[in-house]
Amino acid sequence: MPLVTSSSLFSAATVTTSKPESILSHPVKAIRAVSTLTGLSIASASTVPTAATIPGASPATERVITIVVGSPTLNKSLVFTPNEVTAQPGDILQFQFSRINHTVTQSSFSSPCQPLSAPGVEPINSGFIPTTANATEVVTFNVPINDTKPIWMYCAQGPHCMLGMVLSINAPTTGNETFAAYKAASAQAKANIPAAAVKGGVMGMIPSSKAVPPPV
Repeated sequence: MPLVTSSSLFSAATVTTSKPESILSHPVKAIRAVSTLTGLSIASASTVPTAATIPGASPATERVITIVVGSPTLNKSLVFTPNEVTAQPGDILQFQFSRINHTVTQSSFSSPCQPLSAPGVEPINSGFIPTTANATEVVTFNVPINDTKPIWMYCAQGPHCMLGMVLSINAPTTGNETFAAYKAASAQAKANIPAAAVKGGVMGMIPSSKAVPPPV
């Protein structure tokens, strides 16, 4: 899968590429491969998931917040839309993978572009999700929100994190740990490191007609 490159970043940063294309050449195969390796359940849905189809969601409080991963034109596909999100306990973040091959991976604020490593915390990671243009189905990754603590996330593909493909959940709007500060710190990272395992969410697929169109 071709990657967006930056000569200056490649000279200053360690770049990690995706898994072999033979494993990840099709979204359905990719999800099945992930499920086989990790035991992660697969949720198939004919519509955007509701409280009835997402494990652990409460019908009274559940709200699905869609985040589109990638774009056919914006920033050479290196975008999360939106990249700043406010979520409440009980909400579900639904990442819809739109273009090329990306991940959604959690980091700490102080160590962007590196998987989160914290006692008692299961870091969020979708693994690499390749897509094809004009696909009839869209791969999703549903992440439940349990509290309002800030969550910092990035794409672990190639130099994508250093090139600005990051997002925040419930980031402070003032002080030293804002989304803008996290994005600036990610641009200075020396390596973009994938996480070892898929965790923190449920893989699924929805018809492309039910997905949010990627930004252009």
